[in-house]
Amino acid sequence: MKLKDLYISLIKEGKKYNVSELDIRYLISYHYKLNNSTSFFTKLDQEISSSNLIKKDFELLKKGKPISYIIHETDFLGEKYIVNEGVLIPRMETEELVNLSIHHIDKTFKNKKINVLDVGCGTGVIAINIKKSFPNAHVYATDINDKAISNSKINAKKHHVNINIYKDDVFPNLNIKYDVIISNPPYIKYKKDVDKSVLDYEPHNALFISKSNNVYEKIISNINKMNKPSLLMFEIDPSLEKSLTKLINKYLYNSSYIFSKDINKKTRFLTIINC
Repeated sequence: MKLKDLYISLIKEGKKYNVSELDIRYLISYHYKLNNSTSFFTKLDQEISSSNLIKKDFELLKKGKPISYIIHETDFLGEKYIVNEGVLIPRMETEELVNLSIHHIDKTFKNKKINVLDVGCGTGVIAINIKKSFPNAHVYATDINDKAISNSKINAKKHHVNINIYKDDVFPNLNIKYDVIISNPPYIKYKKDVDKSVLDYEPHNALFISKSNNVYEKIISNINKMNKPSLLMFEIDPSLEKSLTKLINKYLYNSSYIFSKDINKKTRFLTIINC
């Protein structure tokens, strides 16, 4: 059997269940150890042996299980990260958040030794990429999910970076002040706005905002834990712009802020400069 025969047969079957061709390529590449898309398409004539494992995993794809949970891996800013079940899968918008954060940190602090906190670290992709970009920074990360803590530690080790990871709601119990706080907290309001595969498989406490887990207010109301000047960088839902503006006006003084859009032209990021 040739690789292209398997590929074509899975695409044909997958169309009946709305399985994307990209996910099928990821699945095949994972099982047959093909490193990238170039490698995949140059090896379509390669002879392969049939595998019950890939058939089993393809059945999970047909049921809507995210590919990242099946192969326990995702791409983020061109690098591979481990993703375990029970931990939120990083999205493209968070890649944009990281790039935006790097821009503002570089502009504000240059190569100064700063304290950076990633709140709700999940897989650790934010903290890890900030540490890679600013080796002099002391980077801390928190999450309330034990699986996320474990996942972040695995990825930090995989990417050879030293970050400090704690199980806490927002702030770790440390006697320090932060120069930068970055967070992609739960921000979805309604379940109807979420795809079924996300609802069925991803952790709801990392998805949905409520009064009890409004991370935005928990951070903004504790501005005394930050140095001056300092940066707060958030990923947000477009519907939160008005409520977040009220929070800023309630708790912050002499601060400037800007809402910016993602690649899809949706208001997705909030940058606060605390002076």
